[in-house]
Amino acid sequence: MLQQFNVVVTGDVNSTSHVDGRSYVGGNVVGGDYVQHPNDTPASAYAGLTVGGKLSGGAHVNGLGMVVGGDVQGITVNSGESYIGGNVSSSSLSGNAWAVGSADNVNFGNLIHAASYNNMNLNGKVLGAPTATMNSTLAASTSTNFGNVMTGLSSQLSALHGSNTAQVDFSNGDHTVTFRGTAANGVLVFDLTTLDSRIFSSTTSEFAFDLHGASTVIFNTNDKNLSVSANFLGGSAQALGSKLIWNFAGAESVTVGATFGGQLLVADGTFNNLSKANVEGGVFAKALNQAAEIHLQSFDGTIPTTPVPEPETYAMLLAGLGLVGALARRRKQ
Repeated sequence: MLQQFNVVVTGDVNSTSHVDGRSYVGGNVVGGDYVQHPNDTPASAYAGLTVGGKLSGGAHVNGLGMVVGGDVQGITVNSGESYIGGNVSSSSLSGNAWAVGSADNVNFGNLIHAASYNNMNLNGKVLGAPTATMNSTLAASTSTNFGNVMTGLSSQLSALHGSNTAQVDFSNGDHTVTFRGTAANGVLVFDLTTLDSRIFSSTTSEFAFDLHGASTVIFNTNDKNLSVSANFLGGSAQALGSKLIWNFAGAESVTVGATFGGQLLVADGTFNNLSKANVEGGVFAKALNQAAEIHLQSFDGTIPTTPVPEPETYAMLLAGLGLVGALARRRKQ
């Protein structure tokens, strides 16, 4: 999920901005611009945009096509094939299109099928059957319960022990929050559950990071409502976006007011990014209110399946193994 998708939302999306990569939405979508960078989007069996409900509000799909379970109204597909489970109206579909319901006032660039046609000149360009691409993306659209995937991942991350080296420093009158630590096997875990109200507050204006080259950094929180407008210092949102996972476990609402880096997991709540609060990473939430861009930075780290031993723990393990070996040798003697 974290690699194939830029956005996964199990409920509804309301958008006035764009998403660089692939999106899956289980509910309805109003507005937004999707798959801005199709050539940079990782390969997948899914279409560029998959919507379980309705698609409307002037939405644009710029590449890799779409699958929509419900009605489509007032949208544009610039590239790729479209499968529509309901009716389609007042829309422009550049590639092949298949609508289970009616088509009314639809511009199409190739072949089209619908149960009935209104205000359209077909010129014999009728599609006889769904294409192989349509069948593939349609099958993928219902193949995964992303709600279970997200809640399962959130629970898995929450169970990880905070790294002994993980440290959160507050300075400049709590305006600056610095996350420091040294990874074990590349993984660094911050348990923020006793600090999240202080970190995600109106006082905080800067996030800084001193992670010593960690390839996977996980932040676990448990507050229900979090809001922050902190600037990621030194271009760290862009530099670290593919390495950070923010696990907002149990959150009902998370709002950011400035550019934010990382994969944002809000499995049981709504994510809101305000105007100019771009996301450098990905959004995985129950609902999304999008007023700024979501840039494609697929997660390239490793999610640990068991608590990660600290460097000190490894030393103790090695010492223990040495002691066991010595005892075994004595018994043989």
